[in-house]
Amino acid sequence: MKQKRLVGLALASLLVLSGCSSAVKDNGKYVVASIDGQKIYADDIYKNLSTSTEGKKNLFTYVLDQLIRENFPVTSDMKENASNIASNLENNYKNQYGDDADAQLESALTQSGYKDIDAFKDSVVQSLQYSEFLKKYVKANFDEVFDDYYKMEAPRKMSLIKVTMSDPANPTDEEKAKLEEIQSLLKTDKSFEDIASQYSDDTTKSAKGNIGIVDSTAKLKDIYGEEVEKAALTLEQGKITAPIQGTGGYYILKCTTTDKETIKKELKTIDVDSPLLVYDTYLVYLVFNTYDIKYGDDSVKETIQKIVDENLKTRTDLRKEKS
Repeated sequence: MKQKRLVGLALASLLVLSGCSSAVKDNGKYVVASIDGQKIYADDIYKNLSTSTEGKKNLFTYVLDQLIRENFPVTSDMKENASNIASNLENNYKNQYGDDADAQLESALTQSGYKDIDAFKDSVVQSLQYSEFLKKYVKANFDEVFDDYYKMEAPRKMSLIKVTMSDPANPTDEEKAKLEEIQSLLKTDKSFEDIASQYSDDTTKSAKGNIGIVDSTAKLKDIYGEEVEKAALTLEQGKITAPIQGTGGYYILKCTTTDKETIKKELKTIDVDSPLLVYDTYLVYLVFNTYDIKYGDDSVKETIQKIVDENLKTRTDLRKEKS
């Protein structure tokens, strides 16, 4: 029997989350396996887990997974969403690689730790379950969570204009002329939004350059480049940047607003893409602490609670530093 399976059985024996464990008892101890006549006890596996940082992490993850599965079971919508995401991924690879699409996709999945496309879909479903776990808490505590998000992330609404360049480090005369024309127009009474809708080469052109609410979770550097992201996260309300060299061209940014109530109104609807679900890596411990979990072993309960308390303390300390 594989070690991962043994760990799962051991922890299931010591927890009361989803009903009875399949393990049996021997002299008051749960037996999770027997190899060559040698019994393997849940207590022994647990002790090994609870004495290392990695073990404690695995212990908490296991309990969390069981909690989520019990309270947020897989739905047909989750399966459908996962299938759609997988289908879009396959289609993108077909469009990009043609006859070599299957091999390229298989390689990409393997590098990302997935055995095949079905394993990828399973992972998407699990992510959706996890999102539902967080969403329930965020919806019930929206004002508190948003206030914390606004304080920690300093979100702002941003717009941009892009001038595409084949080699941004060495723009052509035509590319330079277009950038200079835009800069001249920005000095007139013509609005940034109108200029963006007429001149921008970015996909946000149809939205008058609006790229929405920006914070550290937006990962703008993956799309526009690191310097563009730095400027976006620090620009003051109403200000416009000078041209910034980025991915595939030059960018001019405008911070349209940092107004708290305006941003709060836009984020009121909580979906899987909401930044309120991802900005705080410690939110999971806050949510976890609201559940009354029954354990079959006091030492497991104490260890889990200690892990949660330690992470919540770190969360509190980070907010003190931000004050």
